[in-house]
Amino acid sequence: MSSSKLNQGTELNDIVNKRNKWIFCHVEVSRYLVKSDNSPLIPSVNTWHLSLTAYIRYIHDLLKLTYFLVKQLSSDTTSFQNKSTHILFSTRGGYDLKNYSKLFLNSNVEVIHLEAFNTSQKINFNIVKIKSVFSFFLENLRETNSILKLKLPQEIRKKIVNCSLPQLATYTYFCAFLSAIKEQIPNVKIFHSGAILLSTAATRVGIETVYLYHGLAEKQNIVSFPFYDQIYVYSSEEKSYLEDISPSSNICLYPTKELSKLEKRVIIFLRSYDNLMSEETLSEMFTLFSQKGYKIFLKKHPVYKGSWVDKIAEKYNLEMIDLEKDASEIILNMRPYFTVSWISTALCESLRHGVVPISLSEAITGLTSPYLEIYPIKKRTLSWYEEKERIFELLEDTSLYTKTLSELRVR
Repeated sequence: MSSSKLNQGTELNDIVNKRNKWIFCHVEVSRYLVKSDNSPLIPSVNTWHLSLTAYIRYIHDLLKLTYFLVKQLSSDTTSFQNKSTHILFSTRGGYDLKNYSKLFLNSNVEVIHLEAFNTSQKINFNIVKIKSVFSFFLENLRETNSILKLKLPQEIRKKIVNCSLPQLATYTYFCAFLSAIKEQIPNVKIFHSGAILLSTAATRVGIETVYLYHGLAEKQNIVSFPFYDQIYVYSSEEKSYLEDISPSSNICLYPTKELSKLEKRVIIFLRSYDNLMSEETLSEMFTLFSQKGYKIFLKKHPVYKGSWVDKIAEKYNLEMIDLEKDASEIILNMRPYFTVSWISTALCESLRHGVVPISLSEAITGLTSPYLEIYPIKKRTLSWYEEKERIFELLEDTSLYTKTLSELRVR
């Protein structure tokens, strides 16, 4: 760091460590730091007081923590000894286990499967020690006080008080819970697909953590990005980006296989809500591919609850794909020439498998906002709205297929 910066103050990233990282991991804090695109310089002068809201949060967290401890007394103590060294904390409907299975297909390790966001489940194990809980609570209070007494930018301070502090009790309980597990299984390793707070607690108590991304990765700020030991992502762009953000992590691509022989099939990976899809657009696509002799398959989104898709499938006599299978499984089994979706990992996986992806997004801006996008969906897919003529040409002349794939991978 330059002497001029030292005179101004300390970079926030130099202050963050394994004991206080959780304070900055809330999504609101993280996205603010990404938008500001810097690590704020913190003046060496401390503020002399904390806000009244912070003190109220502390009292509420202490009461909540006490409730957790009283509630666990009604359960029998669970032993994790002589069990698997791998614990998978599930955050989504089955995708965690599928991604885990891809990595340990022929492994004899028996994974313990727990729910990441189910605090009651953890309480029912009754393994947390009271002394451990309050030791972590005091530590977390001290760390929070130290951060809030710094002369932070007002917006960061507000987000910490309103978003991070309400997680203090849960985070503290996670620290004590995972510390107890580590005592029983010293070489335990944790896998998850977005259990950020729990993973940060695992790192605090010295447990190895592996982040299995489900969905495309968002841009992060180094201050708020947790200390993961290993991360699995879908694309080389995400891998390169995260290697810069988290140089101490081992960043890996999910294993994949490129297909060599394809069938005249099209798979459309649908969205989670009816109002996000247009029958007019889909009908136009159904007509085009049917006229060219392609068989069309629909895949519902895993959280889809509507009835519109079934009506569409019946109206156009289309076949539905087994909901239990993920995109990679489906592509490998059905070997389509094309996949179609909006903004989805299915399109990214499709290109890696050697299948041309088509995007139906009219305005491709990333997962939530342009500043969060890492994987360049627009460059890596053919746009139904902007490149329709190219799609028509490709259907007329399949000799262009290999060239199109190569271009999408580098443009």
